[in-house]
Amino acid sequence: MSTDNIILHDSMQGNSNSPRSKWLVIIGFSLLLGINQFLWLSFATIVISTEAHFGVSEFLANLLTLMFPIVFVLLSIPSGKLLDNIGYKKVVSFAAVFMLVGAIVRWLGADNYWIVFVGQLLIAITQPYITNAINQVTTDWFDKSQIATVTGVIMGGMFLATALGAFASAPLVTAFGFSGMLLINVVLTAIAVGAFLLFVAEKPRLIEVAISLPDLPGIGSLLKNRRLWRISWVIFIAMGYFNGISNWIAPILAPRGISEMSAGTITAMLLVGGILGALTIPLLSDYLKKRRIFLIAATLVGAMATYPLLYTASGNAALWVSFILGFFLLAGYPLLIAAAEDAVHPSQSAKAVAMLMMMGNLGGVILVLLMQGVKGMAGSWQPSGWVLIAAVAIAVFLVLNIQDDETNPALSANH
Repeated sequence: MSTDNIILHDSMQGNSNSPRSKWLVIIGFSLLLGINQFLWLSFATIVISTEAHFGVSEFLANLLTLMFPIVFVLLSIPSGKLLDNIGYKKVVSFAAVFMLVGAIVRWLGADNYWIVFVGQLLIAITQPYITNAINQVTTDWFDKSQIATVTGVIMGGMFLATALGAFASAPLVTAFGFSGMLLINVVLTAIAVGAFLLFVAEKPRLIEVAISLPDLPGIGSLLKNRRLWRISWVIFIAMGYFNGISNWIAPILAPRGISEMSAGTITAMLLVGGILGALTIPLLSDYLKKRRIFLIAATLVGAMATYPLLYTASGNAALWVSFILGFFLLAGYPLLIAAAEDAVHPSQSAKAVAMLMMMGNLGGVILVLLMQGVKGMAGSWQPSGWVLIAAVAIAVFLVLNIQDDETNPALSANH
């Protein structure tokens, strides 16, 4: 009997096998999620070194990173369904072990591109099974009034891991070579997998009560959920925006005399702002029990800050603009995930996040390629920045149509 058609009740009071602290659950899960992001970006900023080391083309060097959003789109919905049907502890545990295997394969084949490719593919396959469990973990251990705050903590850790993954590989390769860099990744992955297996557990469930389909809609109801679709399109733009600005900010800023290293620092400030924003804004959202006002603020700041960041601010001013942009815009991620949890029944939370992440990764690929297409037509990178400005402007109008749900959306099929 599928969990699309059941409600799972908590076990009897006083007979819990829960960990000593629910925050240990969050730490264990966040560490695993962060290392997954870290491994994804192992080759993102060392494309030239990767080409030289393996003797491959720029396309194949980039494919080690680009495969992740492609695989994510393909596996997002199946992973969400599996998580809802089986539970996150078993599914994420298997994914964690496969991630460790992938990291080991990369290290063992450090001088062979196709062995590294296989290891990277194994890690890419695990990403949706880990990422799409966010809502399940938070709703399992925390009250609904704390969901945005806890999700913000998780996403803040994810942004930190993303920053480290993007900037750690180059110095590690310089210091230890490719094999040494990949061995360090294996050690970090083993620590994260151990922490997850040790600290993370699901609340025990004992009673399964069957109910009729009209009472609890299945996955088809997600496709009819207008509120969830609005949130999905916003995250499509948000992740596309972030990927676009991360990939192409250096060539866009180059005509203003801003070096590639300075552009990397500006991107780092975006992530630093995002980490602090993800820890602060969702806390205020939960305290005030509002999502919409903060989502509007995030997209408005994005719409207003993108132009000066890409076209007018000096190097130093761009750092501050980037920080402010990250503080507000990236803080919208946990709010969007929390809003998705508001919009569906708890038994559908993993599938809802899967839908969001599928749309986000699709946006991450499409906007990056769209910016590259604009560059090809215009003959320079500068006009491609307007793709980001237009995208975030559209996001403002989408967010204006996402209302705070004051009712009980968990039992509604259509919002």
